[in-house]
Amino acid sequence: MRQRIITGFIFTVLVLLFFVPAYFWPVTAVIMSVIIGVFACVELYKAIEHGGFHPSAMLLIIGMLLSVIVVISGLVFELKVENTMALYLIIVCMYCVSCGIALPLARPDDDKAFLNGVFTGGMIFYISFPLFCLDLAMLFLPHGWYYMVIGLFAPWATDTAAYFTGVTLGKHKIVPHISPKKTWEGCIGGAVFCALAVLIYSCLVIYPLDDIQMGIIPYGVLMFVLGILISIMSQMGDWFCSIIKRRTGIKDFGNIFPGHGGMLDRFDSTFFTLPTALLLAIIANNFL
Repeated sequence: MRQRIITGFIFTVLVLLFFVPAYFWPVTAVIMSVIIGVFACVELYKAIEHGGFHPSAMLLIIGMLLSVIVVISGLVFELKVENTMALYLIIVCMYCVSCGIALPLARPDDDKAFLNGVFTGGMIFYISFPLFCLDLAMLFLPHGWYYMVIGLFAPWATDTAAYFTGVTLGKHKIVPHISPKKTWEGCIGGAVFCALAVLIYSCLVIYPLDDIQMGIIPYGVLMFVLGILISIMSQMGDWFCSIIKRRTGIKDFGNIFPGHGGMLDRFDSTFFTLPTALLLAIIANNFL
C-alpha cells in the first residue's frame, strides 16, 4: 500500500507537470498525448502478442502517426473542431478498417492474419481516439482545458470513492469473472461521488466561465447526470482492460509505475472518459 501511495503521488505530479503548462501552451498536451500513446502502444502490443496473436507493428505506427498528422493539419489549416473530428474519423477509421484487409494480403500463410489485422486496427483506434479527443479539446475548443480536467480526474474520483465504498459496504459482486473485487455498492458509490464532483466543479468553474444561458439549477442537474455517465464510462474502461488482461494471461500491462503497473493500467479508465469529456464540452459550447 505504501508503494502504491508513493507511486500514485509521483504519477500525479508527472501528469500535472504536463497538464498545467498546457493551460498556457496547449501544444504541451500534444507532447503528453504522444508520450502516453507510445507507452500504451508498446504495452498493448506485447499483451496481444502474449495472447497468441501478432498484430503489425508497422501498421500500428503508421496509424498512430496519422492521428498526429490530422491534429497538425487542423492547426495549420485553421479547421473548426467538427471538421478536424470529421477528418480523423474519415482518415483514421478507414485506415483501421483497412488493416483487416491489409494483413491477409501481406501474410497469405498466416491463418490468423485477418484477426491480427482487426486487432491492429482496434489497437490504433482504442489508443489514438481518446488522445486525439484530448488534443482536440485543448487546441480547438474555447476553455477546452477546463473540460479535460474532468476527463483526466473523473477516473481518480470514481476509483477512490468506489474503493472506499466497496470496502465498507460492498457485498454484491458486479463482474466477478472480470474483476472479482468490484461490487455494485462500490460502483454506485464511485458514480455518485464522481457526479457530485463534476456538479460542483462545473457550477463553480465552467458555468460562469462559458457564459452558459441555462439556469444554474437545470444546469446542475444536467452536469450531475453527465457526471454519472462519465463515471460509468470510467468503470467500463477499467473493465475493458481487465478483460484484455484476463484473455491474454497477464497481470499488468507493464511495470513503469511500481504498485500500479504500466501506462495502460493508469489510463485504462481515462481512455473512456476523455471522449466523454469532449462530448460534454461540445454540448456546452453548442447547446447550453
